[in-house]
Amino acid sequence: MSRPPEQTLYEALQGAILQRRLAPAAALDKATLGQLFGLSSNAVQRALQRLAQDGAVELPANQPARVTRPCAKRAGKLLQARLSLEMQILRLLPARLEQAELGSLCGQVQRQRDCLQRRDHAGLIEAVNGVHLQLATLADNPWLRDFLARLLRQTALHVALSRTQPYDASACDEQQRLIERLAEGDKAGAETLMEHHLRNLFARLRFIPPPTTDLHAAFAGRLASRTTARIRR
Repeated sequence: MSRPPEQTLYEALQGAILQRRLAPAAALDKATLGQLFGLSSNAVQRALQRLAQDGAVELPANQPARVTRPCAKRAGKLLQARLSLEMQILRLLPARLEQAELGSLCGQVQRQRDCLQRRDHAGLIEAVNGVHLQLATLADNPWLRDFLARLLRQTALHVALSRTQPYDASACDEQQRLIERLAEGDKAGAETLMEHHLRNLFARLRFIPPPTTDLHAAFAGRLASRTTARIRR
């Protein structure tokens, strides 16, 4: 089957956001994107709408599309959703995973370490999410996997647009220990480690604060001393 024309633009914009080549709130002019990728305005709009469904792009009325600006409040709600869903996924796993399945999970962790060494930010996010998606696949519930895939896309966006690097060697170690608990058949231990891993990840996220449009807030604490000095004169 032929690829829809908007697929190339969708993947290009998604990659640019995950690789931090597009910053939060960056404007996405439809005419410029159409010229760059040789696409009609309708095709550009479809690509932007798909990205908006992923949470990567905002489409405000009568304004240009913009890269989403994540915030701590949204991240907190995302963490709550992931904790609930991933605990259930762990409970649905078989009592013991096959050696090939455990080996594949460990391979994803090794891939993360390789990406860290190469500073491949997008590859690192994909490898981290690969562990969680594989666990959801092993839980044998396609609806839960689909829900998790949506949450992982949202998490990838938050990680990519964070001012910090939430994934580091310690995150790899956390996932490796979780896999070891599953190899031992210790689901309760795996749940504890999963919660620890996710809370640590979200605690390391730091976002650029939104610009203020409130003049009082913009000059809070800066004008009082000047006003006092004038009165004294």
